[in-house]
Parts: sequence; structure tokens; C-alpha cells
Amino acid sequence: MGSECKGHQPQDDGGVAPFVAKTFHMVSDPATDAVVCWGGASNTFLVLDPAAFSDFLLPSYFKHRNFASFVRQLNTYGFRKVDPDVWEFAHESFLRGQAKLLPLIVRKKKRAGAGAAGRELCVEEEEVRGTIQAVQRLRDERRGMEEELQAMDRRLCASENRPGQMMAFLGKLADNPGVVLRAMVAKKEELAAAGAGGKDSSPDKRRRIGADAGRGADAADQAAQSRAVPFPFCNLGQVFY
Repeated sequence: MGSECKGHQPQDDGGVAPFVAKTFHMVSDPATDAVVCWGGASNTFLVLDPAAFSDFLLPSYFKHRNFASFVRQLNTYGFRKVDPDVWEFAHESFLRGQAKLLPLIVRKKKRAGAGAAGRELCVEEEEVRGTIQAVQRLRDERRGMEEELQAMDRRLCASENRPGQMMAFLGKLADNPGVVLRAMVAKKEELAAAGAGGKDSSPDKRRRIGADAGRGADAADQAAQSRAVPFPFCNLGQVFY
């Protein structure tokens, strides 16, 4: 990184503050457009990837990785944040292709007195706090997107399994169609008993209902039923009701 820092030094400052000159050079370099670039109107610049900006560009130009410190320096030179949700900064003398205006960007003068110093410190602390909150908000948004993607994946897996379950049910239904009629009759009787306040819903009553429904079936069907593999009646309610 040390050799890169030397390559990023401006050749002729012309009275430009080193921080301003380095920032202008970094933003104007086409090789960094994926991380930091000029805005659409060429009067602002945007940090598109704060992580890559902190890990690669800051060490190359300023020998540190502290993004909050870079933002504080911008404020010291009169830059303002254009959008609270986007890392976009502006200064009336920081324009694309207008390097001759850079000497006009100077550090804010510190006001004398402990009270003024305290106010300036409060402003810097507020800016740092805002930066931390913005980073945390981005992390929360990313976490929410990951959870939503996981939920979508679970729903997709359930949808893919549902046709197989239905085919298995239809196969058992084809082997023993009479079981559906008896299950539907028993289900309707159960719903009717529940709607009437639960009267006559004792186990003996339900067994009598099942026995009455079975007497109406054909004798041949009863013989086939005795040979058929027991069917999971609990699934019928999910299919027909």
C-alpha cells in the first residue's frame, strides 16, 4: 500500500489542501468508479461501497481505514451530506473537471473559547453517531432481506413437495375409492355434531355413525377394504375440507 500512496499524490497542489487534493484525485480516477464516483450533475460525489472504500481506498490515500474519520474531515472542509440515506457529499467548489476551484476549499476556522470548542466537539460526535446509525440500518436491512429469502426458500420447498404428496394420495384413492365416501360421511357427521354444540359427540356415538355408514357399502367393497392397507384418514381433511 505504501507504494500506491506515493502514486496517488497530486503532482501540483497549487495551494490546495492535501486532503482536498487527494479526495479530488480519488473521485476523478475512473479506476475507482465502482467504489466512489461523481454524481450525475458532476457537483457531488458518492461513496457507492463504503466497505471497499474503507478497506482499499482510504489506506491507499490517507493511510487509515476509518470511514467516520473521513466523513469528519469532509465536514471540516465545508462538505455537506446531500442525502441522509446515501453517502453523497457536495461542496460548491468541488466540481468535476474544475480543479482550479480546489484552493477555495479551506478548513473551517476554529472558534476561540471553551464553549465554541465544546460545541464543535458535540457536532462531531453527532456526525459520528449518525454514521454509526446509518451503518447499523444497512446491516438491519441486509439481515431482514436474508430472513425473507430463507422464508421464501422454505415456502418453495413446501410447494415442490406438495405434488408428490397429492400423487401418493391419488394412488391410494385409486386402489380403494370407497374409503373417500365413508370418510366424507363421517366428516360431515362430525361437523354437524360440532355445530350443534357438541351434543351426542361421545366416542360411542361416533362409532355408531361409522358403523351405519359402513352398512351401506357393497359387500365386495367391504372385502376389498379388509385386504387394503390402512389409509391415513387424518390427511383427508386437508384435501377435501
